[in-house]
Amino acid sequence: METNRHRIAVAILQIIPSIMRSLAAELRHADTPLLPPQLGVLTLLAEKSHNLSELAEQHAVSLPTMSSTVSKLVEAGWIERQRSKQDRRVVMLALTPSGEAVVGEIGEKMVNKLAEQLIHIPTDELTALQEGLSVLQTVFAPFVMKNSRGNTPEKPQTN
Repeated sequence: METNRHRIAVAILQIIPSIMRSLAAELRHADTPLLPPQLGVLTLLAEKSHNLSELAEQHAVSLPTMSSTVSKLVEAGWIERQRSKQDRRVVMLALTPSGEAVVGEIGEKMVNKLAEQLIHIPTDELTALQEGLSVLQTVFAPFVMKNSRGNTPEKPQTN
């Protein structure tokens, strides 16, 4: 059977909206309702603090759009603004303990929901899925690394 990279790319792009709709539905039913972009900001800040420009770039949105999102999260008490220790002119954004709790709670609910959806999949198919996800992680890891560290990714090698 010949591998059709184009067909695989289309299949990946078709499944992403379904995953995002499932995520959004789960967020709507959470005790602490969040929009997916808000959860994205909280998740990034769970890794390390960022400034507003970095968050806007990561999410491919304008500074005013990200500023509005951040203001709502600050009002909710989930993130806080802090002056950078290296440059007092720079305002860094970081999770509060309450924000950490929200990210942990929603993350756990999402994992449990996804695990529930996988319960009827046979073990051999789960193994194949895990192998496929490992390949995707390898392909996209350079882009994730760039986004979280601000470095330019190396191009994945094609064989």
